[in-house]
Amino acid sequence: MKNVKAGKKQREKLWGPFFRFYTRFRIPWHLYLFAIALGIAAGEITLQVAKVMIRVNKGELYNAVILAYVGWLLLQSIVNGAAEVFNSYATGKVTMRSQNVIWQKIVSLTMRDVDAEGASNLISCVTNDTSKAAVTLQMVFSMVSSGYTYIRAWAILVQYNSELSLILIFSIPIVLIMFFAVGKLEFFSMRKAYEALNTMTSFFSEHVACAKHVKAQSMEDREVEAGYTAINSRYKADIIVQLASAAQVLIHSVYVNLSSILIAVRGSALIRDGKLESTGINNFMTYTTSVQKYQAELLTQFQNIKGTQGSLRHVNAVLARNEEALNTGKPIEKAGDIELKHVRFSFDGEYQVLQDVSFTIPYGKRTAIIGGNGSGKSTVMKLLQGFYQPDSGMITLGGQDLKESKLSDLRGMFAYVLQNSPMFSGTVRDNLTYGARSEVTEEEMITAARLACADDFIRALPNGYDTEVGSDASRLSGGQRQRLAIARALLVKPKYLILDEATASLDHQSGGEVLKNIFGGDEVPTVIYISHNMAEVLSADYAVVMKNGEVEATGTPGELWKTSETFRDYLTKQQLEVTA
Repeated sequence: MKNVKAGKKQREKLWGPFFRFYTRFRIPWHLYLFAIALGIAAGEITLQVAKVMIRVNKGELYNAVILAYVGWLLLQSIVNGAAEVFNSYATGKVTMRSQNVIWQKIVSLTMRDVDAEGASNLISCVTNDTSKAAVTLQMVFSMVSSGYTYIRAWAILVQYNSELSLILIFSIPIVLIMFFAVGKLEFFSMRKAYEALNTMTSFFSEHVACAKHVKAQSMEDREVEAGYTAINSRYKADIIVQLASAAQVLIHSVYVNLSSILIAVRGSALIRDGKLESTGINNFMTYTTSVQKYQAELLTQFQNIKGTQGSLRHVNAVLARNEEALNTGKPIEKAGDIELKHVRFSFDGEYQVLQDVSFTIPYGKRTAIIGGNGSGKSTVMKLLQGFYQPDSGMITLGGQDLKESKLSDLRGMFAYVLQNSPMFSGTVRDNLTYGARSEVTEEEMITAARLACADDFIRALPNGYDTEVGSDASRLSGGQRQRLAIARALLVKPKYLILDEATASLDHQSGGEVLKNIFGGDEVPTVIYISHNMAEVLSADYAVVMKNGEVEATGTPGELWKTSETFRDYLTKQQLEVTA
């Protein structure tokens, strides 16, 4: 009994998300209804063709019969073509809308879920996994017209000869078993195919992006072999798909041939007994062909539905993940000091990145955070902006708990510049104004670029601020990209500017000038920066020293010179000291 319940629960998990997926976007019902109507018309035409064929088989080769045969065939082609047009148009709309759904979901995911899925797998969700979403709708609506014609063909078949029809009726259980077996096989094969495709896409996305590193390390031969392995995994999955398709053809062929043999044997006996006309077997088989044709269509349609279920399995798993609640919680009424109180955090729930971290970032000041690699500096910056939530403890801004605050308000107060900040394809202007929360004037853009020491090199570009920078700003140097990133952050006009090794890729003179411009102006009230350049740290009003996920000391540079061994060691290695 427990196993039965477990099986039902498993099926509910499988079918429930699958059906719910199609409630997430607007379905173009009118297009599918047109396609159904045309499909039913095409079925009726097929039955008319069968009637004319029987007359031809009887030798009624009159002009009227021949013209009727040709006319019905032409009409059938036209109706089928029109149905295909409506289906294709509907398929395009459904594919587009389903991709919109998954893309909106991906953008709304929490960073924990983005990390868990991986960028390449999420990209594959949009580009590959949703490509068959429309198949189910097309197949469901096609099943209506196929099912209608299937029943109509059965009625004609029984009316023509009920005794021979019993042979096919008794085979219905075999057909149902065939449907179930082929559906399970298709689900399994398509799931494997899409998992292999996602794996291959992930591999090539990652390794092509690292092309410079591959060439610098002379690892081309190894990469070729690794690529062959990824391609081979997809090849094996495709073989499974082809075998599943071949199995369907084989099963259906055996069924059709077995039915034909039984009809021929029994039909011959009926002809000998005078209960069936001499052309009766041919006539009956003509009608039987219509039944088997639409039966095969129903099987194929069910097979495609199961295949789509397999391909959407990963999409539904992503859609079931948590979204960030950007606009819920208490509005942040004012800026103020940021306080971390006994904060603990781990990315995987096991390895503690932060352990009982407590310190204050004073509002309106310049706060430097220093520490070795893995000390937790960058993790703190991510927690401040709500990318992740602490496992325990509290972070407050102006006395307000960030966990209870409106996330959109929180992030609206920050601008974040990484050591290697991402850029987008487009113009310099596009990248500078990306993320601006209000209309940016030309004067504001140029002022921000000057503060970031970027205006001179931008004006030297072929089209100045309207120069195309290429994918990830590949046409610019690392230092130029970084200065654009800093200017972009200043254009946001944040209350808090986070610089995470933001000047590391700049030359000493440019880096110092950029910080001097930022520190000397009133554009940003509070600057929080991570730096290994102790000359930059000494210009801070306040500093935090972190070590192994804990706070070693806090205070002014002068105070830290007295209280922090790590701080003194860093200064000594860079031949600096506190002069105050």
